[in-house]
Amino acid sequence: METPFVEPTDLNSMQLAFTTAVYGVILYQGSQLISSGSELLQLVPAVAGIVGSIVLPILGAVPDGMMVLFSGVGPNAQETVAVGVGALAGSTVMLLTFPWFIAITYGRVPLNENGEADYAQRDHVAPYLKTGIRFNSSISKAAKIMLATTLLYFIIQVPATMEESKGLSTEKQARKENKAALIGLFACMISFFGYLWYCYVDANTDKLLTQVIKGIKHKEINIAAALEVINSIRKVDEKSQELLLRSRKALRQVCKPFFKVYDIDNNGVLTQEELMLFLRDLGFNPQDHEVQVFVKQMDTDGDGKVNFEEFTTYLHEFMMDDRRMEAAPKSNSMIMEEGPGGEDDGEEDLMPEEWEHLDKNQQIRNALFRSMWMMALGTFVVLVFSDPMVDCLNEWGNRLGVSAFYVSFLVAPFASNASELLSAYTYAVKRSQGSITTALSTLIGAACMNNTFVLAIFLALIYWQKLAWQFTAETIATVLIQWIIGIAAWRCKTQTALMSVIILGCYPLCLFVVWFLENIVGLD
Repeated sequence: METPFVEPTDLNSMQLAFTTAVYGVILYQGSQLISSGSELLQLVPAVAGIVGSIVLPILGAVPDGMMVLFSGVGPNAQETVAVGVGALAGSTVMLLTFPWFIAITYGRVPLNENGEADYAQRDHVAPYLKTGIRFNSSISKAAKIMLATTLLYFIIQVPATMEESKGLSTEKQARKENKAALIGLFACMISFFGYLWYCYVDANTDKLLTQVIKGIKHKEINIAAALEVINSIRKVDEKSQELLLRSRKALRQVCKPFFKVYDIDNNGVLTQEELMLFLRDLGFNPQDHEVQVFVKQMDTDGDGKVNFEEFTTYLHEFMMDDRRMEAAPKSNSMIMEEGPGGEDDGEEDLMPEEWEHLDKNQQIRNALFRSMWMMALGTFVVLVFSDPMVDCLNEWGNRLGVSAFYVSFLVAPFASNASELLSAYTYAVKRSQGSITTALSTLIGAACMNNTFVLAIFLALIYWQKLAWQFTAETIATVLIQWIIGIAAWRCKTQTALMSVIILGCYPLCLFVVWFLENIVGLD
């Protein structure tokens, strides 16, 4: 079929290099259009809640998915699909190494005497090896999910290894693996939608807690209303230990600003007089002798005062008692629909300057229209130029006498995921625990999308095109790097500058492992 693109085989090396660079820049611009367009959707209240949790992850995986798809639809699909393998492996490993290194390098702060990143000293200068970052516990949870998604590779890899050991031809091996590819496809899709649901619930819960805490600080939500919100998290599923743990964690977050409100003398404990105010806000009107009894109930260490741990323990017990919650006053929590402080809370989604003079409805219409055409154009660009880019990368492999996997591994990720490098830097320079957590969770989330959504596209190709899975070395190397970085994120909440160098070294390590397994061990 005739195409408007020149055949890579008709170009000399200089022309091929120029053409590859042009396609790479175009794909990068297409990816940027998709990313920027989806971010504009955050200005549309009806869909803002699912932008970060669903829209951005899916659209962020589109360029890699298209590279994989077009690598396996040509007449020599068994050979050219190596480009797709390189795009998938390279994207996953690059996202977990280069941007991670950038996040640590530009977000590092001095370490304290316990070896933990101390953000209170972020403006102080310290020797390079005595600096690092610290992130929230959510990264550990995300890392565990990423590690679990790597197991999807083995649904096809295990039967492929068994068939390869029999010395079958490529055609016979493909037929034997066809059923396993279909099973893997379904498993990836189930995992993909499960991951999206997890992200959706997690993002909305965190957003709700953030709004509650802002409302407390702005004195627009009392403690009764806050407890109603936390209790709603628990009641989503009474049997879910995850949600019960989430409610306890949420309660501690909400209690911190409240405790400071009632701790009038700022001595870290609540006296009988201070607790009187607290009880009144809960809807009670106790006498002095009743407050004394109440203090004894809360005061577990017997010092006559109530500290933060005792305060949160009591509130958790109060929240778990449905009869007491029902007896408490029902506050008007509708204020949280648009966030505490209304539209003037200082965080209204970076409205473009040219729209600031428009009314709210016109701003929303403009944001929706611009978002739609940017995402549509970006997706169209990616769809059109992914195929010729695959041809160029495959031709480079032929001319260099190496597998197209290596070329695609090095080139494709920087065309389709370069925006993550800038994003990691943008978050890192803020040098806060929250911004670092956001940067790293985005990278781990992208890896999870590759392990589910993009791998599903790959397995669909294996099934419908009847291809053989001959990528044992690539699979082992990709999973190995994810496990190294995933375990580091799971076990080490503080990561030092030295660790950033080790993490960056995992990128060339992946290529070396593939080369070693193929050329020395003799896999595939």
